[in-house]
Amino acid sequence: MMIEQIQADDEKRARIFKALAEKKRIEIVRYLHVEPTRNSCGEIGKAMGMDKSNVTYHLKIMNEAELIRVVRDGQNKKIYLIEDMFQTYLPGFLESL
Repeated sequence: MMIEQIQADDEKRARIFKALAEKKRIEIVRYLHVEPTRNSCGEIGKAMGMDKSNVTYHLKIMNEAELIRVVRDGQNKKIYLIEDMFQTYLPGFLESL
């Protein structure tokens, strides 16, 4: 593996660890893993006891770390875990939730 690829992977790992360093974001990952169909911002906020701006803040960080995918559905946004990222960089993490 080339040194540039290793450095790029290290950058990605650092973003992932930063995103998961907050308890609420781990709880959001758990919720999305357990309830993959109840995935709108409103449903996440209601389940987590958070207001919309707080949910949006946490989702932005998770999106930047490429842990989630945000898809517009009319006026709503649907949130999906990118399970390949977890399998590649944190194997076994989702199963431990």
